[in-house]
Amino acid sequence: MSYKPVPTSDGYVTDRTQSWPSFICCSILTILVFLLVVITFPITGWFVVKSVPQYERIVVFRFGRIVSTKGPGFILLLPFIDQWQKVDVRTKAFVIAPFEATIKDGALIFIGAEVHYHILIPVISVVAVQDINSTLIDTVHHVMMNYLPRKTLVTIQVDKSKTEAQLAFEINEKTKDWGLEVERVNLILHRVLKPTEELLRESEAVLRSSRRDKLTVPLRKLAMHILKKSSSGSARSPLSSAQSSAQSSESEASVQILSDEAEPEEVESILINPDWVLSKVKVLLSEELVKQIGACYLFNVSQRNGTHNLYYLDLTKDSGKAGYGIPDIDPDVTLEVTAETMQALFSGNLKPLSAYMSGRIRIHGDLKIAMKLEELIKKLHQ
Repeated sequence: MSYKPVPTSDGYVTDRTQSWPSFICCSILTILVFLLVVITFPITGWFVVKSVPQYERIVVFRFGRIVSTKGPGFILLLPFIDQWQKVDVRTKAFVIAPFEATIKDGALIFIGAEVHYHILIPVISVVAVQDINSTLIDTVHHVMMNYLPRKTLVTIQVDKSKTEAQLAFEINEKTKDWGLEVERVNLILHRVLKPTEELLRESEAVLRSSRRDKLTVPLRKLAMHILKKSSSGSARSPLSSAQSSAQSSESEASVQILSDEAEPEEVESILINPDWVLSKVKVLLSEELVKQIGACYLFNVSQRNGTHNLYYLDLTKDSGKAGYGIPDIDPDVTLEVTAETMQALFSGNLKPLSAYMSGRIRIHGDLKIAMKLEELIKKLHQ
């Protein structure tokens, strides 16, 4: 005899195929156990009636075969012949330990993730996988290892929500036959171990040009002379001894002139320093800027002598405010920068995203909110 498949309450069709002898035997035993429960009900009632909470389901096996998924509420289980397994259908979360990954543009990142999922079909989750938690963790790690090398660092940071949605989709494609659903994946980029070579070159070029433009006229001439000489290299013909001595004396004279001038770093710190930035920002504070940015920033600026200064910029209400120390509310973003990096940023020679990806800024908080600083920097130079 062939027993027809029966759909359960959650839509999963159980295999109820049995031979005639097996069907007859199971039916007789079920009837006998049921009669025993009825006859001794005042006593057996404490053992056969179970209360299932709203967030749980019970998968019932009778003679080793799936009967159905029961719950929530009161359910009846027959003793001796029924076995059951509880399944929690609430949303659960686990963390993927940080690991190193080389992505499409050659950058080396240290990244982890937080994954949220829930059981969609309890029967399949019990039958398909033995240990669903550890299996899911291994699968998510494997999918991330294959997915991240197809993305660039900019994509992972700027289009973070889209990247997370695509990653969740790929995980669900792998786990759709397990009776669960991954709700969301939160990528956690701990740090960039090795930025892209292009960003490093851009950052170095910007830093060199920003320093050169702030030099005094004699310093700038000498710097341009040295750069021109080094770029020529072996392509140029050797100088005569007279020309060499003349250039040497010219350089010595230039250095003598510069001895009374400030050093390049000192010139930079005089032109653009955190106090200068603070004074300029206070002038720009307005309700329009608060509506445009709407966030609170805390700057931890490290000086050359090893000290640290705190500055805040609160653009959350009224016309905003800026000052020294810690703001009245918890900052949305904390930025750890050196004085030199802050000078390059607010002079407009270094973009916040490039500075972050090259490791010159450490950001604690939402990267998109931190990138809104570029709008403030543009206003400083209008």
